[in-house]
Amino acid sequence: MPGVTVKTVGRLAGVGCLLALMVTLGMLSSAAPAQASPPMSAPVTEGPDGAIARIAIVVKSLSDVDLEQGTFHANFYLGVMCEEPCRAEEWDLVNANSSTSEVTLDDSQNMWWRVSATFVFQPDVRLFPFDTQNLPIIVQHDLLTVDQLTYVPQPQRSEVYPDVGVPGWIVEPFTFSTTEHYSLALDETYSRAEFDIPIGRSAIASVTKYYIPLLIFILLGAATLFLGRNDIQLRTAGTALVGLTIFYLFTSGGVGSVGYLTLWDISVIIGYLALGLVMVSGIIGAYLFHEHRFEGPEGEALNKRIRFGFLKAIVALVLVSGAVIALVAMLT
Repeated sequence: MPGVTVKTVGRLAGVGCLLALMVTLGMLSSAAPAQASPPMSAPVTEGPDGAIARIAIVVKSLSDVDLEQGTFHANFYLGVMCEEPCRAEEWDLVNANSSTSEVTLDDSQNMWWRVSATFVFQPDVRLFPFDTQNLPIIVQHDLLTVDQLTYVPQPQRSEVYPDVGVPGWIVEPFTFSTTEHYSLALDETYSRAEFDIPIGRSAIASVTKYYIPLLIFILLGAATLFLGRNDIQLRTAGTALVGLTIFYLFTSGGVGSVGYLTLWDISVIIGYLALGLVMVSGIIGAYLFHEHRFEGPEGEALNKRIRFGFLKAIVALVLVSGAVIALVAMLT
């Protein structure tokens, strides 16, 4: 080849060999298995196998119970006692939105923390205003599985201070249990301790605050059935319906939006039905008087039978419903 010397050909061959070597090394490095990080299903933990951690909780205060948000705040002491090293300091509050803690005792077998935390829970207001809510504090180890660490509740060393109170609620005796929680993401099972604090409403306060006003609305409308004038029945029942609606909106605001009827919702519906029967009685009486001219003794007798027939239906409705609601309130 003219113009191409042996020296130039040698240089081109050297560059080609270098490029081929680089490509070969690149292919080898991409084909070699990379250093893989531990998969999520097998977290790398080092801890004692079969260790037992005795756990105790002492609640100092409860506050900010919010049924609409499903949250509450608690200040408490958390104690973990192990007969052998069990990485006790790595506990986690499973249902806490936020928390702060500080060690108050640390020796060879006992560790205690002072904890302040805001927790989430699932309110159940189906029986409102006779409902009982369960406030849980759930503790689980961050990394050690149930084969490595098992929590054992110590109810005899746990308590809720006697002076702990929640405005509008009665604090009931706590329960302390342990369960095994399977993590689908990690494909592992963990020991979990759950400290539950039930709080319930006072039945007397609920009756006074909710059901006595409801009964007054019903009686206000039903009392007009003793009167002969249908226009008074309609005006009074209509006024009672408006008042009951305002009262219902005022009393039901604390439970938030739920996808089911509460006991209070059903009770107000019964009140609507009772007042509705009063209005139906007045409408029928007015219709017969104005359209068919049922006047005189015959018309008055018919109107009376209609009014007192509806009154019997309202009394039966209120008595049966009241008995059922009272039974539910006593059983909760």
